[in-house]
Amino acid sequence: MRRYYDDSYVMQFTAQVIERTQAGGHPAVVLDQTYFYPTSGGQPNDTGMVNDVPVIDVISREGDGAVVHVLAGELADDTVNAEVNWARRFDHMQHHTGQHILSQAFIQVAEASTVGFHMSADSLTIDLDKLNLLPETINRVEDLANEIVCADRPVTAKIISLNEAANIRMRKLPEKIHTDGLRVVDIDGFDLTACGGTHVRRTGEIGLIKVLRTEKRGDKTRVEFRCGARALEVFRSQNALVNQLTALLTCKAEEVSPAIMRMQEDVKAAQRDLKAAKSLLLDAEVASLIAATPVVNDLRIVSKVFADRDAGDVRLIASKLVQTSGVIALLGVPGEKAQLIFARSEGVPQDMNALIKSALASINGRGGGTPAMAQGGGVPATTEQIGAALDAARRLLQ
Repeated sequence: MRRYYDDSYVMQFTAQVIERTQAGGHPAVVLDQTYFYPTSGGQPNDTGMVNDVPVIDVISREGDGAVVHVLAGELADDTVNAEVNWARRFDHMQHHTGQHILSQAFIQVAEASTVGFHMSADSLTIDLDKLNLLPETINRVEDLANEIVCADRPVTAKIISLNEAANIRMRKLPEKIHTDGLRVVDIDGFDLTACGGTHVRRTGEIGLIKVLRTEKRGDKTRVEFRCGARALEVFRSQNALVNQLTALLTCKAEEVSPAIMRMQEDVKAAQRDLKAAKSLLLDAEVASLIAATPVVNDLRIVSKVFADRDAGDVRLIASKLVQTSGVIALLGVPGEKAQLIFARSEGVPQDMNALIKSALASINGRGGGTPAMAQGGGVPATTEQIGAALDAARRLLQ
């Protein structure tokens, strides 16, 4: 018997074990009555204790609808004293009732109906059947929801017949019914919903309803929200972050966003200047390499190992080197993922792809490219090993 329907505030009760079973490799029991809520309708299960044995899950069994209490260990007795975890239960009560209010507020303000609800320790969301909700619309929804909270309206539940349900305006009918009729949760004068979940007695117990963000999910809008203590925790966390930012940026809270935007522009400008300076340095380095390499048989073969250099920079050096006519660049970068980069100027007949295959074989690397430029490696190789590979390639060219 599901007693939480009658009173969501009862946390301690006595019951009889009427069935012992297994669930997910754990011992489990069915009781003759229970105040433990099983996972259903978007609301997670309760936890707690049964005769000092932790309840780790509560399941509504398919078929007969029995409430199965999954335990961390075996029960010795058939008569048990049970206790529901109040902090977890009240959090679920706040958020489930808050969801009803928020869903009705979206209907009234935005004509957006709730088509999905999810509650967990990390996230609370509803999915709406409408896209492109404006921020000012979200604010009006939030304002209405919190007006209902502040009005401290009574929240009641009653069982009605399915015939009566046809004459009552409700947002959603449950997929399964575990009561003698349809259980309807009434937020006085505001919302009427068929629901089997646990709820607070008055809306004031919710404390606060805060929409955190919205995002598009296919043809739906997902709304993430928090209520009560969780909403307060979000505010504390975000307020602490704002205080840190104002201290770091030496500005007021309302000036944080403009200050960060200015910093982003400064960073972009600095990156452009750095790129320009880096290009000039590479040009100077390339000119120095060209000047230091003698011409032999109408070719300059520039061979160099670049220790502690980024492979991207070395590829850029190679491309700059071969802008000078009559140059072959044999460059290497040692390390855990060593690289060889071979390139030639336009008009030079030697095939860099064929040449690099031989050099890569000496370090057990893989790669290739075109006759004009090839690269490869990706294996550990020392400065000495890379130097030997470049020397061997150079000998093949002479």
